[in-house]
Amino acid sequence: MSDTALEYLLGSETRPATLTALRDAGRLSARRLEEHVSASRRTLKRTLRTMDSRGWVEPVDGGYELTALGAAALATYERCRKRERIARRVRPVLEHAPAAAFDLDVGALADATVIRPDEDPTAPVDRLLELRAGASTLREAAPFLLRDTVEQLADRVTAESPPPEVTLVLEDAEPSPEAYSGAYCDRFRELVDAPTVDVHVADEVPVAVGVADGHAFVGVADRDGVRGLLLESDDDAVVDWAERSIDRYLD
Repeated sequence: MSDTALEYLLGSETRPATLTALRDAGRLSARRLEEHVSASRRTLKRTLRTMDSRGWVEPVDGGYELTALGAAALATYERCRKRERIARRVRPVLEHAPAAAFDLDVGALADATVIRPDEDPTAPVDRLLELRAGASTLREAAPFLLRDTVEQLADRVTAESPPPEVTLVLEDAEPSPEAYSGAYCDRFRELVDAPTVDVHVADEVPVAVGVADGHAFVGVADRDGVRGLLLESDDDAVVDWAERSIDRYLD
């Protein structure tokens, strides 16, 4: 039994299915277990012997019962599989985010939404603009601001009454005409000069992270804004992580 409990259960679908059947149905004979588990009688008997030796099941009156240790092993396996499914669903964002910059427990992303540019290249940017559109308070750390973002925020902070409160942490808070268009630089200056906008500079911001009125978002994009990905969530744990991430950049 050199395998850990998790390694053993991941090695065959029969193994977690056997524990699940015993947990759900209670005591079962080997013959009754065959009705719940898609495996040959020989495989099932071998599985039960191994689980008995591990202390996960106990022979009782011609059948088998799940032990507390077996229930704990199954719960660990189920948590692992759930987290793996979550990670697989949000993989498009996670694989572009350094671990040091995205230290959120993946379990908190169970209800997060990932917006990809597969069918609509502008979908992530469009959704980000929607999130910011009505927000009275926006806090965001980003390597740079997309053109659409600069235009949206510049319009809002100069035209609305009351204007939104905006806190930005950027790598580049002085875009030059050599790297950006003249129109971009003009609108950017309008934005940062607005009274309700507070801009800070950080040496490195690997991915964009922000909170708009209690709704968190994480974005990755090329500087041209054409290819991008957006993860969004209003889960309290995700929002709290986003707020703390921005605070770390501010510190």
